[in-house]
Amino acid sequence: MRRAAALAPLLVLPLLVAGCGREQPASALVGVDAVAVEDREAPLDFTGTTLEGDPFSLADLRGQVVVINAWASWCAPCRSEMPAFVDLDGSADPADIAVVGLNVSDDRTAAQDFIDEMGMTFPSIADSDGAILATIPGIPPKSLPSTVILDREGRIATRIIGATDPIGLANAVGQVLAKQTG
Repeated sequence: MRRAAALAPLLVLPLLVAGCGREQPASALVGVDAVAVEDREAPLDFTGTTLEGDPFSLADLRGQVVVINAWASWCAPCRSEMPAFVDLDGSADPADIAVVGLNVSDDRTAAQDFIDEMGMTFPSIADSDGAILATIPGIPPKSLPSTVILDREGRIATRIIGATDPIGLANAVGQVLAKQTG
């Protein structure tokens, strides 16, 4: 019994250090919060600049289910989940689903290297100081990776804190697509 008690901190330690180990914590643990249609708040709205230097307005995507993923190049859980977003973007009907990246804390070179390495073709918004991420209700400001799925009206329908996988992401998006946004 004593030995098990002595080993307990060692078993918890990997969970505590699963983050990226840089200036912002990252989580490999997933928390999913689906918001009932009647509980959804006002549409999320922000503007920014893509890493390619193009202007971006979230309002331009109304009418589509929008999947916003906050990531950083140095974040190991972000790296592990990114193929799911690339696959979703490649297989989704662009009239129904838009995938948007939100790059937090990288310089443009590191972010672009990550985009190239991962084969990302969807837009990623530069958020080097985390200011845009901090405005998303229910997402801790330094929580990477994090994902929000917006309904067709731009309201938060699902929040995912931590890394997701292709099945979890597909299920979450499918649930939002299937529900009336009223």
